[in-house]
Amino acid sequence: MQFIESTAFGVRSARLSFTSRATHTRITLFPMVHVGEPAFYDATYRDAFAHDVVLVEGVDSPVVKRVTRSYRWLVGSRAMAGLIVQPRMQRGELISGRVVHADLSADEFAQEWRRVLPWTRAMIYLLAPIVVLRLRCSGRASLAKNLACDDEPSVAELLAIDPETGGLTQALLSSRDDRLIERLDGELADAKPRSLAIVYGALHMRAVVRALTTKYDFFASGAEWRLVFGLD
Repeated sequence: MQFIESTAFGVRSARLSFTSRATHTRITLFPMVHVGEPAFYDATYRDAFAHDVVLVEGVDSPVVKRVTRSYRWLVGSRAMAGLIVQPRMQRGELISGRVVHADLSADEFAQEWRRVLPWTRAMIYLLAPIVVLRLRCSGRASLAKNLACDDEPSVAELLAIDPETGGLTQALLSSRDDRLIERLDGELADAKPRSLAIVYGALHMRAVVRALTTKYDFFASGAEWRLVFGLD
């Protein structure tokens, strides 16, 4: 199952619908990327926040702010003209349902981050700006190259697994996956019929799909591609 598709024409995100024979709750997944065209974020937010319940990500951490600042350097270049960093949804704007913060708190993330090896933390701080500056000069095609994401890890991801960077994976991915599924469990414990949207980074959708299809009796019932940004 594809979450993000990257081709010679552009990058697309899959709007995925899940239903279950055991519950009347309808779930829609909105896999996100951090940089895209304004129209993509506008359409996604208008759709997602029209649901009865919306699970969202967001960690108020200096580490996250540092990476986000790097993205802002990226979209400021001529080669990336027309792209923006994923905006925050303003409270009250187009929101008709209940919004659930399904991510770690600042303190919880700080605890996870302290478990990451010091040299790995230093690498993130040093390399993030360098990688972004290289992309800034290369254009949209270079940015699109590594954005593809499926429900199973790619060969390149599997080969890149390193025990020494396991703490980084735990801090940035696994611990946040656990919290997201915890919030999802809480919502699905309520049997009241409703629509539920999950607006989260594409990599985290692997844990969501795994939980929906194995822990719960959900199955994919629809998909729609939405353009994140084009390459023309």
